[in-house]
Amino acid sequence: MYPILLRSLCALLLAVVSGISWSADLQSEGRLQLSQGDNAEASKKFAEAAKINPFDPSALNNQAVAVAAQGDYEKALYLLERAVRLGPGRADIVANLKELRRWVGRNAPQIKMAEKSNPVMNVYPDGDIPPEPPALWKK
Repeated sequence: MYPILLRSLCALLLAVVSGISWSADLQSEGRLQLSQGDNAEASKKFAEAAKINPFDPSALNNQAVAVAAQGDYEKALYLLERAVRLGPGRADIVANLKELRRWVGRNAPQIKMAEKSNPVMNVYPDGDIPPEPPALWKK
């Protein structure tokens, strides 16, 4: 009984580690594309990484950078707001959100900036943004 359980746990751990590794590879590819000026391809790589690990604030932050570089500031704001909620201690992501809000306020006031977005459950809006994490407790 224990050998079967141990093998199952090892297989699960290997699957998780390989998924994280694949996500990291996609993010590396995305950063390379971004550095070469291919913002659309970079955005696709970061979106794929976010689908593998939907609660990774780095993938959302990186995707926001690529999306903003393409001029979709509203989507970039949404991604950064989500990234900050997932990683509130990440000073780099908080700084990116503050800077983008400042820029949008000066240059694109028609874009609605939300302090808090409504959760999206069990769907991927626009096909590339992971869902909100489930609530831990319901009232």
